[in-house]
Amino acid sequence: MKIEFGINYNVKGKTEMSLYLYAECDHFIECASDESGPHWEKYREFLNLLLSGKVTKKTLVERDILEEFQLDLDNRANIDYREGHWDDDPVIFKGGAKMDQLAKALRAHLNKVHYHYV
Repeated sequence: MKIEFGINYNVKGKTEMSLYLYAECDHFIECASDESGPHWEKYREFLNLLLSGKVTKKTLVERDILEEFQLDLDNRANIDYREGHWDDDPVIFKGGAKMDQLAKALRAHLNKVHYHYV
């Protein structure tokens, strides 16, 4: 079952935030490369599409892939924002705060979304 992506994850542009989001998504791919199986192949494919700017808020994505992405966003928010490891680096701290916002928005979206049968 596929559902709409539901959030804006903007990696285009040369702003510090866009560069941070791009780098973290690239890191998600690197971490997922250690895993094998169809789920992880689909997840890496989704992340590559996201990095290439081909995923919009309305793009249909398999729910389990979005759940995996939400977990990665939440984990990054913990490391870069909530746990205070990067309080002395404003760029990473601000990026972590954005990850926190995105993780919460995606979780809320996943909790209320209607399914599309594709």
